[in-house]
Amino acid sequence: MSIYTDADAFAQWEKGQFDLLSWIEQNAADIPLAFPATVWQQLVFGVFDWQPERAAKRLRFLFLLGAFPVIPFSRNHGVCAARLAAQLKLKTIGFADFQIAATALEDGAELLTFNAEHFSRVPGLKLAKV
Repeated sequence: MSIYTDADAFAQWEKGQFDLLSWIEQNAADIPLAFPATVWQQLVFGVFDWQPERAAKRLRFLFLLGAFPVIPFSRNHGVCAARLAAQLKLKTIGFADFQIAATALEDGAELLTFNAEHFSRVPGLKLAKV
């Protein structure tokens, strides 16, 4: 099993509201940690869009976690995301969140997130304890 990280866990770490590195040390020492490609895109966006000082801070944080793999978004992930979107169309969680949830589901990974409101709607998705 793996643990995939959602962008909000990373953002909480940046703000000093979550000690991601300690969490990894305590909870993911023997379990591979990775980023879904959709999350990596969300995180890297700030490097290109934000003011230089804030963008440089994001880039430093990304560099610290650069050794963790980025999981490509595959055809199977796309099919799973479409199925989830159809199942949850009355309780939609957003396009990117469907992709993130589908990546974790298809790969049998837990998702480290602070957005339990959205991701708890996804049947079968395991959320990592924070």
